Amino acid sequence: MSARAMPGRRVEDRSRPLLLSIDLQTGRITAAGELDRAVAHRLGDALEALSLTRHRTWTVDTSGITFCDAEGLRVLAAGEALADTRGCTLQLVGPAPFTARLLRAVGMGHLLDEPAGRSAGRPAPLGVA
Repeated sequence: MSARAMPGRRVEDRSRPLLLSIDLQTGRITAAGELDRAVAHRLGDALEALSLTRHRTWTVDTSGITFCDAEGLRVLAAGEALADTRGCTLQLVGPAPFTARLLRAVGMGHLLDEPAGRSAGRPAPLGVA
């Protein structure tokens, strides 16, 4: 038996779900599942909702993220840009080790809830306080 794409079926039907919980009272989004091209826009929509609040820090709990592709990274970068335009900060908390490594590898480690975007025990680069 082989798998094949069915005409008219959306890519989203084949991906694992992305579950989001948005707490507008605290400015926190909790994400669980795969942050991929089929569903990453949902996180973008949730960040747009946070932009309508008075919170200066938008927190995304990423502890439940099991996969992140380029579109997921793009949505996170767009969320950071949106936060910047509102004078706010986007902060990612609780990432799995692979997610944290991915974010650091693509230059987005500063979004992590760590001192100066570094993992504990890693020294700061020269010239960085």
